[in-house]
Amino acid sequence: MTARRALTAAAAALLLLPAAVGPWTAWFPAAAAALALALAVLRPPPAPTAVTAALVSSAVDAGLPGDHGLALLWMPVEFAALLALLVRSVRRLTERRAWTVGALTATAALVLPLRFGLRQPRPADASVAGLLLAAVPVAAALGAALYLRGQDARRTRAVRDARREQRLAVARDLHDYVAHELTGILLEVQAAQVGGYDPEENARLLTRLEAAGQRALASMDQTLDALRAPDGAGPRRHTLAELPALLDHFPGRPALHGAAELPALPPAVEDAAYRVALEALTNIRRHAPAADRIAVALAHRPGAGLTVTVTDSGPAHPRARPGGGTGLAALRTRIADLGGELTAGPHGAGWQVAATLPTGG
Repeated sequence: MTARRALTAAAAALLLLPAAVGPWTAWFPAAAAALALALAVLRPPPAPTAVTAALVSSAVDAGLPGDHGLALLWMPVEFAALLALLVRSVRRLTERRAWTVGALTATAALVLPLRFGLRQPRPADASVAGLLLAAVPVAAALGAALYLRGQDARRTRAVRDARREQRLAVARDLHDYVAHELTGILLEVQAAQVGGYDPEENARLLTRLEAAGQRALASMDQTLDALRAPDGAGPRRHTLAELPALLDHFPGRPALHGAAELPALPPAVEDAAYRVALEALTNIRRHAPAADRIAVALAHRPGAGLTVTVTDSGPAHPRARPGGGTGLAALRTRIADLGGELTAGPHGAGWQVAATLPTGG
């Protein structure tokens, strides 16, 4: 910034130097050009600076005395500075200020040639020629400013959308994995409070709670690692090969059907199918922990895609934890983005969650 200010001061001094050896009236166009140049290089240019440069330039246009031929010496620099102010003001200022300041600056740049043209023997011809010559670069500067403003707005929206998607991804991971383990821990503790004291059973309970806590911490670490990952790193995805391990951690060990007959599937489909099973099992833990029969079925049909079905026998436990519902809604959106469909509803005495995912084959 110090170097910028030094160079600006030097350029302004050079602009004023010819006025020192000319008539006193030369100071007016020289000062207007030096001021516009100095204000144009400010970062960022606040609205008052652009307005000041435009008003000073217009005042010199209207009241410049003496030999007007001297105005041609400084006009190119002042015109370029006004164009720079126009671009930076329209690009950077708020929408209301951008239009106001942009209009004033564009007008000052357009009428700048009249400082010389109106005082010629044929002022009409000279003025029209000057306006036409100035209109092209002014229009180009305004178009460039609007284009850059649009690019900045798109970039801001892209960053905002990326941050929102990142927050949603973290929320999904916390819901899918950490909440799954914490729900299991809660239900284990509630069951232990109902039953009597059995040293061997309590020892096994503590072992299960420790393992669930370790898995919850591991899931949290993986989520945080995803946040720290460099740009371009892909999201953490699960495969259907991990599904048996998930079912082993679930009380009663739900039955798994059809996993061995599956062909190779796209990673996004396998990840979505895994999340369907995880969400359905988590909801069973929360709302129907007394269910004694739970089945997870996978089926693939060419042209129809992959079907994931999780069914429990019910009934809902009287102490089932209330609330929830956001997980299925988010999962339904994820499945729809892949071109699939998810349904959930009563099935006999229990509940069924079913998802169909296109596999492209």
